[in-house]
Amino acid sequence: MENEKLKSSYEQNRVVQAICDHLAARTRNQNETKLQRMMEHLARGGLAVKKSEVIAAFRLLEGAGCGRYVEGRHGWRSRFVWEVKSLHVSAAARGDRVLEREAGSSGSSSEPAVESEPAVELVEHTLVLRSDVVTKFKLPTDLTMAEASRLAAFVQALPFEPAP
Repeated sequence: MENEKLKSSYEQNRVVQAICDHLAARTRNQNETKLQRMMEHLARGGLAVKKSEVIAAFRLLEGAGCGRYVEGRHGWRSRFVWEVKSLHVSAAARGDRVLEREAGSSGSSSEPAVESEPAVELVEHTLVLRSDVVTKFKLPTDLTMAEASRLAAFVQALPFEPAP
């Protein structure tokens, strides 16, 4: 973690500053931040920025050891994967706290992190499948019929034996 580099980037780059300040206003940490979503947040906050400016800001945060910028490929969107608690980035950038890498965060995974933005609210469901099997899963509160159909088709494809 390079706290001095983070502080310097915060002081010298208006987009890094806006990203950090946006994160400070959140109530939940994020595992990742999608590029497009951050651009929307910044625009709502009154800062019109180019895509290249946000990417450059993510690269500065990457250089400070906050995480890594992942270019979107094969259906995955461009995103910043956090290796620190995103809620603490702004305080560290202002020098009010020291950032440390989260336990278990190696930064080497090529798989995208699970999205944790509050835009997708999940509700936990419990299903008693059999008297000895209870399963729990989380689904979006705004689950559509198309998504429910996809989920049903997925579950129907799971058994290895034909139905009686």
